[in-house]
This record gives sequence, C-alpha cells and structure tokens, in this order.
Amino acid sequence: MKADIKEFKVELRGETEVVATRYFAAPRNLVYDCFTKPELIRRWLTGPEGWSLVKCENDVTVGGKYLYLFSDANGTEMGVYGRFLEVIPSEKIANSENYAIDMNVFNPDALESPDVTKESRTFTTEGDLTLMTHVCTYASDEIRKNEIGGVEAWKDLCLVLDKILEVIMQKS
Repeated sequence: MKADIKEFKVELRGETEVVATRYFAAPRNLVYDCFTKPELIRRWLTGPEGWSLVKCENDVTVGGKYLYLFSDANGTEMGVYGRFLEVIPSEKIANSENYAIDMNVFNPDALESPDVTKESRTFTTEGDLTLMTHVCTYASDEIRKNEIGGVEAWKDLCLVLDKILEVIMQKS
C-alpha cells in the first residue's frame, strides 16, 4: 500500500542530515524540469511568506552557478546561491546552498562558506508517479537545527508544485 502521494515525509539521519521524500503525480522528466528550468521554478518557488522570487538564474551543469533572489513588499532582498555538483538529467541534481542575507555586500564569486549546505534531489519513477528524495547535509547539528524550518516549508511549496504540474499536463 502506497502512502498518500501528497505526504511530505521528513527523516533526520545522523547529526547533520535531513531526508525528505514526496511523490508527484507527474512524469519524472517534468518534475525534474520544474526544479531546473527558471521559467517553471518562478511559478512555484515563492520563498518565505510575504516574499517572492524576483530573479532566477540556473546554469544546470556540473560547476554551473545558480542564484535565486527573493524580495519582500518593502524591497528587502535576500538570495540563495551555489554551484551544481552533480547533474544527471531527469534523474538527479546536487548542489551547494549558501544564503545571501545582505545583498548590498553579496559577491557571487566569493568562496563558499565553510558552513555550506550540500543538497541533492533524486527523481525516481514508480509506476505513473515520481518520487523525489531530497537530501540536505548540513555542516553541523546546530546548523541543521536552525534550518529545519526551511525543510518544513517545502510541504506548502509541494502543494503549489502539484497544481503547476497538473496544469502543464492538461495542456500537453
């Protein structure tokens, strides 16, 4: 018996890892595209409540950079950025993840923080569903404790993504 496909499961592993899994009722290549193509990412990745994604740059190649710039109603900006570490089209993407809280001093060419988070998303076909397995590895247990709320926010983002996937599949 399969779990509810809309269930976002989170498991803590060891001192520094979080593994989240979620099924999507869409083909693997389409789910992968929603995590890699800026025109699709902009439709569902909203950021924290009250924030919106205003810039999305993705060079989905090994060593390629990405930048997601978010802004709130007051014009305050923050960014998430890093490099792609592994890319297997339609199957897996792995990247580093850094945060730019003060965009006035943000330097996209600066060395990554020693506390950088490493994450990977693997997409597996199971019948007519796609299982996404999202693994986050934090530099320490303390950082994981501080970041676990961000993982929980993915539950709502996945519901938005469900709707986007449904619309795209109806059009094709």
